[in-house]
Amino acid sequence: MEQSQQQTLQNLGFEIANKAIENAQLRAQLGALQSENEQLKSRIEELSKEGGNND
Repeated sequence: MEQSQQQTLQNLGFEIANKAIENAQLRAQLGALQSENEQLKSRIEELSKEGGNND
């Protein structure tokens, strides 16, 4: 394989690896946001119930 093709393949390999890292980071952020979202939903439900009890 000629040098330029080998370089292109290597560059694509690095790009794929970087995208995989980026993907993992985004999945971790998504997981954290989903967890926070669930906590906020629970808190809203609690506050709604408390508000209903004050009537």
